[in-house]
Amino acid sequence: MEAFTDRLNYKLKSQHISKYALAKNCGLSKQTVCNWCDGVSEPKATQIVTVCRFLNVSADYILGLSDF
Repeated sequence: MEAFTDRLNYKLKSQHISKYALAKNCGLSKQTVCNWCDGVSEPKATQIVTVCRFLNVSADYILGLSDF
């Protein structure tokens, strides 16, 4: 899931969103988001949907299946 990690970090940085803000708004722990950003763990499908809605990106984009 290297694409997920890279794109998540990119979107957080480009949208000026902290890991804490993502966690809080998506009902996740900050540690969970940190683990994703560090490539330590991977999200569940339902978590991907929640994160994509918050970041306003498609699941295909965040998973590296599309550049849109």
